[in-house]
Amino acid sequence: MANVVEKKADNLQKTLRLLVILLLVVGVVTLAVTVYDLATGSSLLKLFDAKAAEEVTEGASAAAAVDPNWGGQIVAYIMLTIASTLLVIGTIMYLVKRSYQSFQGTCIAAIIFAMFPLIFFAVNIGAHLFALIYTILILAIIVLAIIAMKSRWQVYIKEMTGEVKKLTWLNMKELVKATAVVLVFVLAFALLIYVLDLIFYAPVKALLSGTTEPTATVEPAENETPADETENAGEGTTDNE
Repeated sequence: MANVVEKKADNLQKTLRLLVILLLVVGVVTLAVTVYDLATGSSLLKLFDAKAAEEVTEGASAAAAVDPNWGGQIVAYIMLTIASTLLVIGTIMYLVKRSYQSFQGTCIAAIIFAMFPLIFFAVNIGAHLFALIYTILILAIIVLAIIAMKSRWQVYIKEMTGEVKKLTWLNMKELVKATAVVLVFVLAFALLIYVLDLIFYAPVKALLSGTTEPTATVEPAENETPADETENAGEGTTDNE
């Protein structure tokens, strides 16, 4: 039984490695095309666009192939560049160091960054064929990343199941003995904390009350100014009159 589990785990590891290699290839292609488009302002994939092909055959200049919606595409290009870069870094780290945690984190980040470009290019599929190619590349990235992470979780579950089967469980006598040891240790530790609280409670309370007790201050009564006295005198003379 153990040999069967190990064989399945090896097959899953090979499948995961193949998926990671495919992810690396798709990520490199997407990164190269996206960086070219972002740097030149014109899509390399428009060579596959029917409108661009007609314009080239009619003798139009290369500038005519520049997409009129370049201002809206630049955000999608930047986010797709980040997503493909993260994906390439994660796949290389997994192939070199077998660091699945880094690979999983970069895959999740790549999927998040690829969502907006996916929506943008999917909306523009009807206008430009290169948008369809970009949409296919992004979907390939997302699907391969999800399948790769799922395959790794299958490997983890298989390995965990195999390790759990190797465990030896305690019998009732050993379980009662271990439980009693734990309870005695907890009660002893609680008693120690109680004794320390009794010892240090009074000194700490006296120290805190002596330093934090506010001092009473008596504010002197305000003296009347000479101006006030003259005003009172003036009022007295007017009343006498």
